[in-house]
Amino acid sequence: MRTGILGFPQSGKTTLFNLLARAHAPTGAYASAKGGVHVGTVQVPDSRLEALRDLFHPRKYTPARIEYVDLAGAPAAEKGKRDAAASLLPQQITASDLILVVVRAFADEAVPHPRGSVDPLRDLRDFLDELALKDMAVLEGRRERLRKAKQVGAKMDADELTLVERCLDSLQDGVPLRELALSADEDKALRGFQLVTAKPLLVVFNVGEDQVGGGGPAESVEARPHTAAVDICAKAEMEIAELPPEEAREFMELLGITEPGPARVIRTTYELLDLRSFFTVGEDEVRAWNIRRGTRAAQAAGKIHSDLERGFIRAEVIAAKDLLEAGGLAAAKAAHRVRVEGKDYEVQDGDVLNIRFSV
Repeated sequence: MRTGILGFPQSGKTTLFNLLARAHAPTGAYASAKGGVHVGTVQVPDSRLEALRDLFHPRKYTPARIEYVDLAGAPAAEKGKRDAAASLLPQQITASDLILVVVRAFADEAVPHPRGSVDPLRDLRDFLDELALKDMAVLEGRRERLRKAKQVGAKMDADELTLVERCLDSLQDGVPLRELALSADEDKALRGFQLVTAKPLLVVFNVGEDQVGGGGPAESVEARPHTAAVDICAKAEMEIAELPPEEAREFMELLGITEPGPARVIRTTYELLDLRSFFTVGEDEVRAWNIRRGTRAAQAAGKIHSDLERGFIRAEVIAAKDLLEAGGLAAAKAAHRVRVEGKDYEVQDGDVLNIRFSV
């Protein structure tokens, strides 16, 4: 799963990327614009997987991963200039499964705000307007092609034209496509356009130390479908990440941080993408796998290897909690806590799977 990180200059976008990916990408005004795209693969913290590792002592330990991409930054376009707004957004944004927008909420005289004042809700509105303008440019182009085809009597999809016009109406009314109720067929029809306002949205307000622990702008953001907002002090979190564990805990307590920023961002990313984790265990490897909610057992087997899905027979299933309580697979089977499921079983978060197959 890929999360694209966007933000106006001086928002702390690349600092947040460095925090998440434990990277050292250059920061500063337009650093990402000059340096291109930074990619980091982040391990998903999971206490259940860690406990399974300690139980099986495998030769290899593989947590689930999420890819974060620090996309090239650019200054805001002048309001109303749709083509300019669309061109300022990096093309790589369309390949992202989730959009993470970093918004500056900290005041620092040493780091001037490009617009002369710190106003996080204003900046968020402007950035979301740019995302909407990018989608409108794509949809308007498609609408014109469909209309021309209709005028000359060429073959065209009337249902697609209706859908495109409906999406444009929604965007013009200020409603992003992620909030539009679509049928499965409509969703499939739009997928090829890679519309950015159809993707889940995570807003990270980069706050100052005085706003850590409460009172940040995330509390002022209206609850919307497929959208979440969190406050994080990226500067303080970077300092915490470099401290020994005991000192880090003391600093977090001093600031009122109850959960590390990276863990909060990763957890919220999981929630917005509707992800679940299942596990495979053994002496060779203990590993976590990302799946979407609703994934069936045969599809989950295909995540491990295509042969397992093609030759799927059954899945032996036990919840990680039950396996840990039993103290091992042999004890769990002896206690009849391992069950057999077919290909249509909906895999649950925290399931441990052993796939039986034949090819």
